[in-house]
Amino acid sequence: MLAKIENNIKRMMGWCPQKDLGFMQAGDTKHRTGKHDFCTEYGDMQKKRREKVLVDVPVLDSGMIRILLPVWIVGFMLMTIINHYSILDFFIIFAYYLALLLVVLQNRTTVELASGTIIIHRPFLRSIVIQKNEVTKTQVTKNFAHRTRWIFRPFALIFLIFVATHNINAIYINIEQSLPMLVTILNIFSIPLITVMSAVFFYNFEIRTHYQAILNVTINKRQFAFYLDNPDEFSVMLQHTGEVTFDG
Repeated sequence: MLAKIENNIKRMMGWCPQKDLGFMQAGDTKHRTGKHDFCTEYGDMQKKRREKVLVDVPVLDSGMIRILLPVWIVGFMLMTIINHYSILDFFIIFAYYLALLLVVLQNRTTVELASGTIIIHRPFLRSIVIQKNEVTKTQVTKNFAHRTRWIFRPFALIFLIFVATHNINAIYINIEQSLPMLVTILNIFSIPLITVMSAVFFYNFEIRTHYQAILNVTINKRQFAFYLDNPDEFSVMLQHTGEVTFDG
């Protein structure tokens, strides 16, 4: 039992059973067997196969619509139908915040280059599998966000300050008024929603400004955008034999 636990711990720490063999063997024995080298190369290959890459997925393929659209529709209908404040409003507003959190988390994508496939892993959503032989075109284009970042950033900052200041004033007014406790809490909870939405939008734009170029991968008229420091090298790793173009 203890041996099994020890082996599990070693496996979690990335231990390779051939490493101990390599240390015990003398001279060039580990090089003669090649087992130790295989473990090292296999570990490096695993690191290369799955990397953290920011990917924009087509809206219809992202699965976000099936989550966000019902939330917005149901929330809007409930707020329209229910004329009085209730504890249900907390869940409606909370659902909006969760939807925005999901939008932020979708930037934490990882890409796995498996044999013949490209797998895009996303938090809380199913992975998207792209067959390499179905890729019809790869195109490296200049990143619009990177080119316009110095124009967009001051505007975004000024807008956020304006909206946040307006929200703070609105919260202060609600606290000063002699409203029921439930109404006051709901207002304080819901007022910053516009600010949070704006911050999420600007955050999504900002994290894309760090990349000078984008690798657009087209498959069945659907386009996936990969944000990479070296899009040309990644395009080669796709083993794509179709059309490859470079824009600028």
